Amino acid sequence: MDLEEKYAIGLGVLSIILLIGGTAIGAYLRHAPARIARTVFPIAAVLTLASFAIFVFVARLHVKG
Repeated sequence: MDLEEKYAIGLGVLSIILLIGGTAIGAYLRHAPARIARTVFPIAAVLTLASFAIFVFVARLHVKG
């Protein structure tokens, strides 16, 4: 297994972790007031986007070709 495949597997694992985390946050905030949900969900979306961006940036630095 080469480095590119390892990063692809890592990205899949990161996706699953974020899915589980998002589901847990959603279940926890299911009955929260609307203002809480309007605050938390955009922050969670930005953090998710940032985690994918950082992962892809690091992968592109390490995988040549």
